[in-house]
Amino acid sequence: MTEIGRRFIAFISREDEGVGFCRKWPHHDFCFASFTPGLPDTVAINAHRPDDMVAAFRKLHAEKPFCGVLNRKEKCVIPAALLASALNLPELIRNPQLARDKYSMRLAMNVATPGPRCLLLQTRHDTEAVPRDFFPAVLKPRYGFNSRSVCLVNNHAELLSSYDIQRASYLSLMRQDGTSADFVVEELIEGSEHTIDSFVVDGTAIVHLLSDKRPMQGPWFVETGDNIPSALSADQQHQVQQCTSETIRSLGIQNGWTHTEVRVGLNGPVPIECAARMGGGYFEQLIRAAWGIDRMDWLIRLFSGDAVPVRVDAPRPVCGRRYVVYGPPPAYRLKNAQQLFATPGIQL
Repeated sequence: MTEIGRRFIAFISREDEGVGFCRKWPHHDFCFASFTPGLPDTVAINAHRPDDMVAAFRKLHAEKPFCGVLNRKEKCVIPAALLASALNLPELIRNPQLARDKYSMRLAMNVATPGPRCLLLQTRHDTEAVPRDFFPAVLKPRYGFNSRSVCLVNNHAELLSSYDIQRASYLSLMRQDGTSADFVVEELIEGSEHTIDSFVVDGTAIVHLLSDKRPMQGPWFVETGDNIPSALSADQQHQVQQCTSETIRSLGIQNGWTHTEVRVGLNGPVPIECAARMGGGYFEQLIRAAWGIDRMDWLIRLFSGDAVPVRVDAPRPVCGRRYVVYGPPPAYRLKNAQQLFATPGIQL
């Protein structure tokens, strides 16, 4: 790491995230932004007033220039890209709506790689336009993430019932980025599902980190685990990487990490979604354990002008497991947890 400090805008949700940046990269200066009000030394942003956000950071940029915008959160993709563009910093994505809007994303991806049909559901009446040959299909929020309100529907009756239930549930969630409660319904693609975390420089993906998802339990699309290395053949892995690169180009992602989900069936790989940010959850630990890569460090090096160690060796075998509670019960306890996490090679 260079001894000459650089200044970054970093999006956070909690105070400890900001503390982590300062402790880990003490040579650099971080100015934090957040939708969460009241965080110390943080610029509070409002999705409905983007001009105020830009004005605040433009003033800070004039006092001491920033060199890049750091973001690992789905809800911050649009404001992060907006700031990068407004301050003439390294571009993150040309049209950030394509990475947040699942409907526009599907249309853009289908131009590069033919994929499933997708219809926009803005009202209950829109479900009537879904053709019979569309099923089985996946219902999901237009701007959702973390698998919230995503479910399988096998016919019109299930679609209508699920739309009513899931839209009501999704409306109850706090959406700090000001997105709507629209839904999309998309044809189900059969096959194994895989995750690819890619590092993009000037519009080109130069590193792909591939993992296999464990089968999900329907009708919900709740992720239960991931395996590294992938069990796909070398040829299939190459096809998945090519598909991911084409998807990244179709969405206009320019710099930073992406998190792409691809299904591999009889007709080869098909992109499902692509996020213009790092994979969340335990992917930070998985990638560090498997490849020894600190993704935020790579991003900081890219924007500060330092060399990025893009040589990637074969991964160590790593398995991630999520314990999913269907309930909710009044209390849940993982049996033998103390013994399990005392075992060498296993971490919570």
